[in-house]
Amino acid sequence: MKIALTGHRHERLGFDNNLNHPSWYPLIDWMKSKIQEYKATDVYSGMAEGCDMAFALAAIKIKQYGYPLKLHCVLPCKNYQSSHSLYDYIKNRADEWIELSDEFYKGCDNVRDQYMVDHCDVLLAIWDGNKSGGVWSTIRKAQKAGKTIIYCPKEILER
Repeated sequence: MKIALTGHRHERLGFDNNLNHPSWYPLIDWMKSKIQEYKATDVYSGMAEGCDMAFALAAIKIKQYGYPLKLHCVLPCKNYQSSHSLYDYIKNRADEWIELSDEFYKGCDNVRDQYMVDHCDVLLAIWDGNKSGGVWSTIRKAQKAGKTIIYCPKEILER
């Protein structure tokens, strides 16, 4: 079972920028529970700041306990988010590091999102309900592709 995630950046959710902040714990626990519930063999993180990196951390934590899981980090372009404090930590623990383009260009995030949808069986969605932005666009891509979409419960986002 292959699981990808689409989710907002911390600002849109009203979360702290630091993924080690307690505001993230319930969401990361939910991500880990879904990885295990669906018996994932592969997880795909788009490596954007916020939910994507939190998903990579959730996968790394599960792997540390011996769960057989492969972490695929799919970046829209080379060095995407490379200044983030967790970039090297995640890169050194990923099983696959995919850079879809050498350079950033308008729309490269959409190409990454389509790649994620194409390679997953299940899409986890951390969505605030607003029908605008990259998360909504990725949900639409997954709907058109007939993928199973699991939405994060609102009570986790409204902590």
